[in-house]
Amino acid sequence: MKKLPLLALLLAAANAAAATLEAPLIDVEDGDTLLVMLEGKPTRIQLAGIDAPEESPNPKFNLDRKRTGLPTETLLDLGRRATLHLRELAPPGTALVLTGDPRARDRYGRIVMEVKRGDGLSLNAAMVRDGFARALHAPAYLPLQKEAMKAGKGIWGAAPEAARKWAGSGAAVPRGRLL
Repeated sequence: MKKLPLLALLLAAANAAAATLEAPLIDVEDGDTLLVMLEGKPTRIQLAGIDAPEESPNPKFNLDRKRTGLPTETLLDLGRRATLHLRELAPPGTALVLTGDPRARDRYGRIVMEVKRGDGLSLNAAMVRDGFARALHAPAYLPLQKEAMKAGKGIWGAAPEAARKWAGSGAAVPRGRLL
């Protein structure tokens, strides 16, 4: 019986940490990172549950290059495609709704959030659905990724072998016949 009050306390703490915030988009840094104006200052936001290729050399890019063995320009091209698509989905000035724990930061210092446009479109889900990001620690996005791969959307159609290598280890990549 002692476990029930503890569980209720943990659930209450988890709900207290979750917040819904509104913020205008300043810029798209890459396919899974936004710069928004939050509480009067520019703040980096990581789209929760997804990963997109990098469009410029940085520590994550260096890890991806080493892990995949892909040429620098091939990886950068995948990243440029992902970044361009996110900019098309949400150009600077777009009003965004951020949901999550504003204290939750990733290893690169970004706040990890679910991000929607004012019309309700989830940028996180759209990037996976449109084939420009992979599902990462987000089982709900796996069917979207599988369908994008099967249909050859985004990077899965533009450079399927490179995209598969990039998505390789660390990604929730569906197995079997994809394209």
